[in-house]
Amino acid sequence: MTQIKIGTRTSTLAMWQANKVRQILHDNGCKTEIVGISSQGDKSLGGDLASTVGQFIHAVDRELMSGNIDIAVHSSKDVPVKISDEIVNLAYLERGCTNDLLIFPKSKGHLSLGDLLDTDHTSSLLEALAVIPKSGTVGTVSGRRQSFILSQRPDVIPIAVRGQVETRLKRLREGRVDAIVLAEIGLLRLHQIDALEDWILDFSAVRISDEQWPTAPGQGAISVHCRASDIDMLNHLRTALNHQKTADDVSKEREILTSVGGGCQYPAGIKVDGDNVSVQVSPQNWREVFCQGLKFDSMKYHGPLNKLEINLPNTQISPTQQFDNGPKLISTLNSNRLARILQNDGINVVNQPVIELIPKADNWPSEFIDDSVSRSQWPYLVLTSPFAAKCAIEMAKTNDDLNRIQWLAIGEGTARACFMRGVTVSICAKSRDSVELTEFIKHKIERNITLMIPRSNVGSTTFVDGLTELGFNVQTWVGYQNQAKQVDKMPVADNDVLLLSSPSSARAWVENDLPIPKNILCMGKASQEEIESLQDFANSTVEVLQGPTAEFVAKWWKSARGE
Repeated sequence: MTQIKIGTRTSTLAMWQANKVRQILHDNGCKTEIVGISSQGDKSLGGDLASTVGQFIHAVDRELMSGNIDIAVHSSKDVPVKISDEIVNLAYLERGCTNDLLIFPKSKGHLSLGDLLDTDHTSSLLEALAVIPKSGTVGTVSGRRQSFILSQRPDVIPIAVRGQVETRLKRLREGRVDAIVLAEIGLLRLHQIDALEDWILDFSAVRISDEQWPTAPGQGAISVHCRASDIDMLNHLRTALNHQKTADDVSKEREILTSVGGGCQYPAGIKVDGDNVSVQVSPQNWREVFCQGLKFDSMKYHGPLNKLEINLPNTQISPTQQFDNGPKLISTLNSNRLARILQNDGINVVNQPVIELIPKADNWPSEFIDDSVSRSQWPYLVLTSPFAAKCAIEMAKTNDDLNRIQWLAIGEGTARACFMRGVTVSICAKSRDSVELTEFIKHKIERNITLMIPRSNVGSTTFVDGLTELGFNVQTWVGYQNQAKQVDKMPVADNDVLLLSSPSSARAWVENDLPIPKNILCMGKASQEEIESLQDFANSTVEVLQGPTAEFVAKWWKSARGE
């Protein structure tokens, strides 16, 4: 072999890794050539990363198996625990630091990112999470990071921030997120080649303790793959590249991960350092548990490796309990999470959906992405309700272009409706109605972005028309049909409270001839206007929710009940 072809992704960080391998081989008398390869992970901006394990390495390894390159260079944390039998790991380069950093806008009392990278100062997990505002947004699609954060701060809204490191940090500067979690090693390597601009280094940052926030298996290490048939022939490369302690530590981390049945997106942190190990594993059903409004425990261990015993956490989901007496909140939102949170506040909640969703699959656009166009100009999918979110996720199962673009959720409820079904939205506007959402888009989204907006068969076009008048290119269609469900009669007392989620819910309540209490809470001004236009609600007082649903309802309930 006269010249060794080194395959790699084309991001700045991936090229740094490939050049590191190239330099070591050059110092050992080998001629090399770097071959850049675009991966599927590089071709997506969507929040479904956790459903596609290994998407950052498969394209490069395919070139390896095809004989177009001789070795492939990867971030070890991106390599699945199971890879093709045609490929083996040739070497692990010496590992760098393994911590995660929480990065946020410049804040008095905290080190800048630039200063932090020059120190070894470490913060406790509680100190780190304290910088996130209440109901704040944090950029990460990692199952490990999401589960670790939400186990301590269930109010936080995870946001999908994809792309190269510089692109992700631009999202922080734009205010799309309140903070972002990144591996320190990537930032450190970019800093070493002066690839981090001053505006990036001026962000504030905290380094999270490895003991309280164990690393992703393999984080900080560089993995070099080769064809299994070439392993003996390339032994001289292994001798030059491999760092034995790193190889031992990372191999053990991957062995532990395999033993718990996980992959590189499994909610597990595992850090081996010689004879010691730190482990934290969230329940496999942590997302479902969280979305039900329940707390979940994690398995945690820090100590000698030879005394590690894996006892996987298992959190059971019990049905919600209703009180026998007293006033109740009747909610058409049908949210178990909302019900549990409010019941923990002593509010009796009864879920009573009155609308059923019928997707209009043939109306949804497909194969609409032009790969020759910059990803920054790809369209956004705008979701204006949990119903729209539910339908979009169903459509995305067979419509891959939907998975690749960014999703914008009107507010927290819609963002959590996506999250519950495994998709992390790219933007949460935290808007209460279409008027506020229009203002958000007006100030935050560039006019050259096409906005794709599915709507219901009874939905108004006012929102779409307003965006068009502002100069946006809007593509809209009837994506789903809201149909009134047939609901059995139910007892409703005068002191009960009805929470109506949409104009359609108000109409469906009337169509079912259900009793109407004196107090009505609703979501958005459109719902309020619809309710006030219906004579059946004439004797009721109607109020629009202000702020996050659970928080507002709890405060309203205590105030209205004089508690």
